[in-house]
Amino acid sequence: MKIKKRNFKSIIKNSLLGIAASSLLFTACNNEEDGTIEPEMPTGMLTVSDQSISQNTIVVSSANLEHDSWIVVHASEGGSPVVPDIISEPVLVEAGESSDIEITLNDFSSLSDGANVWVMLHTDDGEEGVYEFDGASGLDAPITTEEGEIVMSEITLAAPSITAGNQVVNENMVTIEEVNAAVDGWIVIHEDDGEGNPGTVLGQTFVEAGLNENVSVDLGDATFAGGEMLFPMLHIESPADGEYGFPDNGDGPEVFGENVIVVGMETTAATGSITAENQVVDANTITVSDLTVNATAWVVVHASNAAGDGPQVPEIISTPVQLEAGSNSDVEIELTETVVGGDELYIMLHTENGVIGEYEFDGANGFDGPITTEKITINAPTGSITASDQIIQGNTLLASNLTVDATAWVVVHASNEAGDGPQVPEIISTPVQLEAGSNDNVEIELTEAVNGGDVLYVMLHTENGTIGEYEFDGANGFDGPITTQAITIEAPTGEFTANNQTLTNGNVIVESITVGQPSWVVIHRDNGMGSFVAPGIISEPVALEAGTSTDVEISFADGETVEDGETLWIMLHNDNGVVGEYEFDGANGFDNPITFSDIEVSTATTINYDVTNDGTSSYIFTGDGLTDASNPDLTLVRGETYTFTVNASGHPFYINETQGTGTSNAYNNGVTNNGAQSGTVTFTVPNDAPNTLFYNCEFHSSMTGTIAITD
Repeated sequence: MKIKKRNFKSIIKNSLLGIAASSLLFTACNNEEDGTIEPEMPTGMLTVSDQSISQNTIVVSSANLEHDSWIVVHASEGGSPVVPDIISEPVLVEAGESSDIEITLNDFSSLSDGANVWVMLHTDDGEEGVYEFDGASGLDAPITTEEGEIVMSEITLAAPSITAGNQVVNENMVTIEEVNAAVDGWIVIHEDDGEGNPGTVLGQTFVEAGLNENVSVDLGDATFAGGEMLFPMLHIESPADGEYGFPDNGDGPEVFGENVIVVGMETTAATGSITAENQVVDANTITVSDLTVNATAWVVVHASNAAGDGPQVPEIISTPVQLEAGSNSDVEIELTETVVGGDELYIMLHTENGVIGEYEFDGANGFDGPITTEKITINAPTGSITASDQIIQGNTLLASNLTVDATAWVVVHASNEAGDGPQVPEIISTPVQLEAGSNDNVEIELTEAVNGGDVLYVMLHTENGTIGEYEFDGANGFDGPITTQAITIEAPTGEFTANNQTLTNGNVIVESITVGQPSWVVIHRDNGMGSFVAPGIISEPVALEAGTSTDVEISFADGETVEDGETLWIMLHNDNGVVGEYEFDGANGFDNPITFSDIEVSTATTINYDVTNDGTSSYIFTGDGLTDASNPDLTLVRGETYTFTVNASGHPFYINETQGTGTSNAYNNGVTNNGAQSGTVTFTVPNDAPNTLFYNCEFHSSMTGTIAITD
């Protein structure tokens, strides 16, 4: 009798138990004929869980069997197994413990994602190795527990799945949102075969069993304009060698029932937008305020074509800039060719495919194709110069304000031979780079000497070509002029007051000097004909700051001497060329004279005193109107030189700051051989000497006198 399929779990269970009992009764009767009754009840257990299945195969985690037994799968209906029919290949499992037992389904009529099935243990008590359960013969009946419960488990089956949306191919990649794999495998992208079916494989990525999210697949050199169909398909990894080998070496498509796990998706076109204004090129660079793209892209600049009605392609005049998907603000693009005001340029977005990181668009290979473009017009750079006629301070010309709307250079040109404009392209200054905006008090260093009355041209130039290098030569198109302003160089100014004088400490003193710029004061010799010897000087040059200086002391150069009553020429010179270095040679144009005047100098006469002693009571002075004077008071003049010829053995002669014996209070400024008892003490009175000094014997306090110091 064949058991009918019912929807009541209790009826099914009772039927199965009845079948199992009939089988045992039949065995018991046979044993009664032998005179023994030994009812045997095969036992076993199995462990199997809800699972996602691969290749229609259920995996039983473990089984523990008393005898060789069958594991089969029954469909589920109404929450109960459908018997006696099975929907799998029966698998005979040996007695003992077994694990990872694969049961292959072969009836897919009731198979769907989320379907429930029953995994059941059956005996093998008829013909060995032949599954014979039919619900009537009593053969290969379900196995029960000691409590009489059938050993079976209801599980839920899940289908492997792919979730993929339409998308732009980004950097040769598509992204699969989810891959739910039952076993390790491959997500494989097939192109359309032309009839809406999966065709050639474009790329694949390994996936692990379980949920894989945002899986990227590289499609290689394939190019897409948008609208192409792609088919992500799940393949299994078999053999497990880490290499995709289908169709030559396994790795076949994953199936669920009779269906391959595959979905369709459509490529979308790369899109983008450009926001850019007409602008001045700044240091070879234009700035695009916003570039928005839905995939990684390139932005480049094309020149206008010969007809002036569109971009010149595929040629570009910029360094390509790679953009990330999304909004990109204030993107700087470096131009590789010179442009001028009025030129029309085309900012263009291109896709990024082919070799990633390499811009490859050539108009034919299909790589990095255009997305969209925006035309802008280049504005001519502008600027303004505020600079006054001026005296050159050192080598420096000062522009009080330079305003430019892009990075620029400021230079100085000399006047041309005709005197009607600048001498170009030559410059007579060190170029100064300016930032866009207002630049105040810009110092420009001149590299050639200029004179009062010279007309110079302060000129603004663009900054293009090699950034940071001034390149204007009048022909190459780089760093061209923007605007210029002429100024006139004013003659350096200066005046001084110097009188005939007696040399002070061997030096000349100029009472007052006023100059309008950094300058030098020097001394020239008289040529004997009412003028000076030039360019040679006989003094050390003294540097002067702009303004007024008083009591300027000028010393003579080593080896130079002057005679009493000699005429000398005091001369002011400008300080240009190398600032701080006196360079006047009469020919190079540097440090030229400003003004000069002659003075007559007298050399100081040395006054000598002969000094002896009267025992220990006093010094005896003879000289400069004194004769055998005992401890006289002396008056000395600052700047003058005095000698004391001492012959007073045992009585060292000291010039002191305070009156008293010893050596600790000796005054040594301008004094040579202080403390001599036999020899000459020389005293050139310094200009800063105190008003009162003293002379003293080192040992005897009575041998002393006062020295008054005057101007």
